[in-house]
Amino acid sequence: MALDTTIGSAAADSYGTLAAYTAYSTSLGRTLAGTDAANEINLRKGALFLDRKFDFIGSQQYQYQALSWPRLVRDLVDDFPVNPDTIPEDIKKAQFEMAFVFQGGLDPFATIETSTTGESIKVGPITIAGQNLPTSTPRIVVIEGLLRQYIIGGAGQISLRRG
Repeated sequence: MALDTTIGSAAADSYGTLAAYTAYSTSLGRTLAGTDAANEINLRKGALFLDRKFDFIGSQQYQYQALSWPRLVRDLVDDFPVNPDTIPEDIKKAQFEMAFVFQGGLDPFATIETSTTGESIKVGPITIAGQNLPTSTPRIVVIEGLLRQYIIGGAGQISLRRG
């Protein structure tokens, strides 16, 4: 089934096209999965991951759009306003990176297991027993870098401290 990349559509399932993903990957010297169908599945998973994992700045442009982008954004990105009728290239690149991660076998949707050690962590009055500690999950830093200006708490945000 072909990807739907119609901006703001209620049926959209991808930010970028298969052709753009192929060109992006080729420019980085990557070899994609054997079939277009497999690559399209990875692109759909990449879009789902971005929309579930990250809290983007602004609000959705259309009431019934299927994906998080396009958005109405008051913040500037690289000192420029974000056009509400487009998908920023960094969002597409992040989806392409996630699609390649899925092709490599990493599943960020997997259930997080807990630790089985007897160690525990104490932070102030809170103690967490070792068997309840979550194991580490891989961070995909290239995605975080691409999205840093588009997510709440990203670049340009001020963190507050209690004094």
